[in-house]
Amino acid sequence: MLTVHCDNGRSDCDRKLTAVSISAGCMDADVLERACISLGGVDAHIGVVTANSEGLDEDEESFMDVLNAVRRCDIAMMKIHSDPSYFKKFDRFRTAVEKAGVPFFLECNAPEVMKDFRDCFGYPDEDYDLLCRYVKLGGESNSRGILLWACSRLCGMDGVAVPEPEAPRAQGIYHPSLGPGSDEEGYLESLDPSRPSVGVIFHQKYWVEGNTDHIDALIGALESKGANVIPVFAITSPSAITGSDGIIETVKRYFVRDGRPRIGSVIVNMGFSQISLANPGEGEGSRAMYNFFEDLDIAVLQATALSRPRSVWEEDTVGMGPVELSTSVIWPEFDGQIITVPLSFMEKDGQGSYRNAFVPDRVDRIASLAVSWARLRSLPPSEVRAVVMLNMYPPSNDRLGGAGGLDTFESIRSMMMAMKDRGYVIDHIPETAQEIVDELMAGVTNDLEWVPPEEIPGRAADMVGLERYMEWFFSVPKVPREAMCRNWGDPPGEITTLDGRFIIPGVRNGNLFIGIQPNRGHHAHAEQLYHSTDVVMPHQYLAYYRWIRDGFGADLIVHMGTHGTLEWLPGKGNALSKDCYPDVVLDTMPNVYPYIIDDPGEGMEAKRRTNSVLIGYMVAAMTRAEGYDELADLDACLQSYLGSETTAQPEKSEYLSGRMYELVRQLDLFREIGLPEDASEEEVRERAELIYDYIADLKDAVIKDGLHVLGRPPEGDRMKEMVYSMTRLRNGPVPSLRASVSSARGFDLDRLLDNPSGTNPSDGCLNGATVDDLDALTCSLIDGMYALDFGKEGCLRLAEELLGEGWSAAEETVSFICDRLCPDILGISEEMGLLLRGTRGGYVTPGPSGSPTRGNAHLLPTGRNYYSMDPDTVPGDACWRIGTNMAEEMIRRHVEERGCYPENVGIIIWATDTMKTGGDDIAYILYLMGLRPKWGSYGGRVVGLEVIPLEELGRPRIDVTLRISGMFRDSFPNLVQLIDEGVETIAALDESEESNYLRKHLREDINKYIKEGLSPADAEIRSMIRIFGDPPGEHGCGTGILIESSQWDSLEDLAEIYTTWGCYAYGRKWKGEKMPEVFKNRMASMDVTVKNHNDREFDLLDIDDDYEILGGLNAVVRAYGGRMPYCVMGDSSDTDRLKLRTLEEETAYVMRSRVLNPKWVEGLKPHGFRGAMELSKLTEYMLGWDATSGNIEDWMYNSVAERFLFDEENRRWLEESNPYALREMAEDMLETIERGLWDAPEEMREKLRDLYLETEGTMEDLGSNRG
Repeated sequence: MLTVHCDNGRSDCDRKLTAVSISAGCMDADVLERACISLGGVDAHIGVVTANSEGLDEDEESFMDVLNAVRRCDIAMMKIHSDPSYFKKFDRFRTAVEKAGVPFFLECNAPEVMKDFRDCFGYPDEDYDLLCRYVKLGGESNSRGILLWACSRLCGMDGVAVPEPEAPRAQGIYHPSLGPGSDEEGYLESLDPSRPSVGVIFHQKYWVEGNTDHIDALIGALESKGANVIPVFAITSPSAITGSDGIIETVKRYFVRDGRPRIGSVIVNMGFSQISLANPGEGEGSRAMYNFFEDLDIAVLQATALSRPRSVWEEDTVGMGPVELSTSVIWPEFDGQIITVPLSFMEKDGQGSYRNAFVPDRVDRIASLAVSWARLRSLPPSEVRAVVMLNMYPPSNDRLGGAGGLDTFESIRSMMMAMKDRGYVIDHIPETAQEIVDELMAGVTNDLEWVPPEEIPGRAADMVGLERYMEWFFSVPKVPREAMCRNWGDPPGEITTLDGRFIIPGVRNGNLFIGIQPNRGHHAHAEQLYHSTDVVMPHQYLAYYRWIRDGFGADLIVHMGTHGTLEWLPGKGNALSKDCYPDVVLDTMPNVYPYIIDDPGEGMEAKRRTNSVLIGYMVAAMTRAEGYDELADLDACLQSYLGSETTAQPEKSEYLSGRMYELVRQLDLFREIGLPEDASEEEVRERAELIYDYIADLKDAVIKDGLHVLGRPPEGDRMKEMVYSMTRLRNGPVPSLRASVSSARGFDLDRLLDNPSGTNPSDGCLNGATVDDLDALTCSLIDGMYALDFGKEGCLRLAEELLGEGWSAAEETVSFICDRLCPDILGISEEMGLLLRGTRGGYVTPGPSGSPTRGNAHLLPTGRNYYSMDPDTVPGDACWRIGTNMAEEMIRRHVEERGCYPENVGIIIWATDTMKTGGDDIAYILYLMGLRPKWGSYGGRVVGLEVIPLEELGRPRIDVTLRISGMFRDSFPNLVQLIDEGVETIAALDESEESNYLRKHLREDINKYIKEGLSPADAEIRSMIRIFGDPPGEHGCGTGILIESSQWDSLEDLAEIYTTWGCYAYGRKWKGEKMPEVFKNRMASMDVTVKNHNDREFDLLDIDDDYEILGGLNAVVRAYGGRMPYCVMGDSSDTDRLKLRTLEEETAYVMRSRVLNPKWVEGLKPHGFRGAMELSKLTEYMLGWDATSGNIEDWMYNSVAERFLFDEENRRWLEESNPYALREMAEDMLETIERGLWDAPEEMREKLRDLYLETEGTMEDLGSNRG
């Protein structure tokens, strides 16, 4: 039980007082307990029931105990650190208080909320103000005052003396060596200016209670590292009651002198968002908040305070509970804080009071990080030694410098120019990005296949001997040391070593080292991964990072682009320990990490597990696909044909019908239009409207145009494309530009898009052609606005000229583009400035993350240290609409095509998708089950679930099984618990099996497990598992490693590794227990598999994650269930026009709209080596999809080979830019043939074999001549 019942020991007295008190976000319920016990001299029996809301939210039995106490109490009280939304069960508690009719006193940091509940107290302002002072001032003496007041006013004990509240000091310097009343100015003046200085700020209540052991330890650790320390206690919000000046004035007083910071970094040991709490409102609505951290312009480190005992933390692979994650990580991220490791834990002392305990090595880690950032802040640029780390995963040369959507080499070149301008020592600036590639290849990389061994020492940046490594190795904790030896043998191992020494790839340029992230080792020993999920990094991985720190002497590291392997090393998801491998490897080097803005899930993993400052960079410019080659010919043919049909021109129709048939045959479109390959011309003709609608959909897709360069806003056509793609959808209340132009011309864009083959009665034009015209008009308007430099006055005149009398329909959007959007797009240039602010130890402004082209122009400008979202608001109200509509469409399609409702649905759930949408997929899951969220009355937080009645649902409840990512497990433990609760709720309903598929399958599985020897109770518990994910402390599903390394023989191999890595059960009772047979049983029964996409910035042939996790799931269903499930991908890139495609449909859609579109490859060509890499990724992903799901058709392979490998111009570009990519593509294509995935014509096979042999010769020449 998490509630505490105590009294003052006077049960003999007739007069009685019972108080119920909840502390929310403060973890100080025990203070009132101690106060109660100390009142033994009062002639009344005083009893209190206390609890912290964190425990009540997780334990229903304890909460019911509180509600029972409310029914017989004399007063109920609640102290909330923020507002009532923090306590999920607040509404239920309030209802119980109202029914009991007892006085209710609420104190929180939201004045408008306190006003709402003022009347619930029921006593005069004099009493109310007194209790406000008692609660705000805090401490045991003031808690006694509350109880004495209650005795006097509620029990009629007039003789009880009610004391004045005691007001302890609200802010000040605390140091264990300083006594009360010490000279603070004298202390500040005594600090040694030659040393780095670190500020520490913690909550005043710990100073009041003398609960400062963790702070004492931190001060000692900082001073032992040669730092000055200015430790300050404070209350965040200003208050006349407490005498608090607020954190803003406290920071100015102690951390600033003469307008400049006294300190080089600051450690914050306070939860929630300090910026929000420092700017308390009065309910006046939204307003700009003053970011005082920006004025300091130093690194701000969050030292997390856990509300759990150390022992619980040590056993928990997630590292934090939902409440801790919210208060100590997510809210501080809104302030731009660097997330570190736990500073303190809550332990009960001998008197039952909570005290802050600490782990010395974690304290030391925080201190070292703070000192490292402070030293960096004090260094002149000419003395800073920086490392830029390139990704190389998998470890093949074609993938050197890979990063999601980023031209890494041109970004590094831009960075070098900017650094040199600011005084960093850079010896030479490359003329082109290709020079950086050539210099790296002239040395060595992680791919040593073609490099003669005798050349390696002379081409490497350094070679590290075993003796030096062993010094580093034995400084690592015992657990990681033993694991490295268990996986890789004794040092040095075989990965990136030569003759007992470690190879260090990379190049030096002045004080800059361009490095290559070490080989993770998975591909070299892929066979281990069939049965083992705890393979740690090899010895060279550790040696490389230690060489960066000690050999090169780096002051900081920049991991260039999304993403590397460091953040995915084994260990806790949050609140890392000394045995977590990112902690072991990175040590305490300041880490600045450019990360694409539309990948918040992986970005948060990097931020939280590698103490990163993120620099959110923009996605690539997007452009309308339009028609091309035979697709354009078919589009024109269809327009003419449909027009000739309506105007009765039979001869023309006959000719066009034959031409249409020939183009459909050339394009291999038969399957996409629902016809067999031997379909007749008549059958094709009958589908003319359907074909036209399909082509219109392909033309209207948005696809990427090239890659982004860090700090470089788009120019010319790409600037116009970005304006187009950012206004293609509505941005909040601002209408879509295209829709506005349509309205100005008297058209309803939605109606046109809904029926492209329909005609406009006024002119007989096809709706699709009208959309093309309107799109062209929209682009003409943008062209003209660009020529006017987006000056508002001129652009509005232009809109009037182009659009005519209806132009006012576009006025709001044109104004938005000029006033807000274009300045924010140009603000992308600040990415580089903010990156370099981070590299000098400055403060990087926080900002939101998500998909910019999903109607999220507010995400710009990019470059900020981005954050995610409050997990307790998932799913939001808007997400509920989107998720339920997508679920309904999936059910409709399944019923239409399969003739029945799907009974079992398997869905892939990612943290990134959840963060980007606010929970569309969570709503999807709940609605399939027949549940909906209950939102609290404050803050929009989800506080529970309610069952949708079958009559309202109108269909059976569907059984849903989740395959979650490790990021989702670590970022949304609350949702894991919520969905698990939902499963139990649906299973307990008294409904027929025909209307409740979960109950049906539960009965079947229970019987199955009982027959296998389990007890009925154990069988039921096991049968209820519906959430599976990555192994505890691990990330990934193994599929991609087998595909990339070619170390698989059959579909069963892929299913086996997917099971090994994905069979871990999660829920309220499950913490990642391995359940392979339960997993196989569940997945074998899947009727439908789902992975939804929420933008077009990346698609299923753009990233490996899709084929690895959804394709891997399909492989499991095929291997264990004997059939391919109905696999679908929802598309909510336009939240007002949701779409659903089967996997086969989505593959063809992406292949035709983007992959084979000349616009795509032409956009990549200016990016040289990095652009060509996108093509080698493409062929790998095609192989991965086909191996797992069989969705790549022969025409797709044929088209890709012809377009990229045998087109003379494209092949020449590949040879010149990235010959390694050309070889990998040829190898992938040959592998698909050898595995029977592609029935290629013999001529094609021969050409591929010749190409592969030719590229092998090129590799030999490059390997031996680069040096």
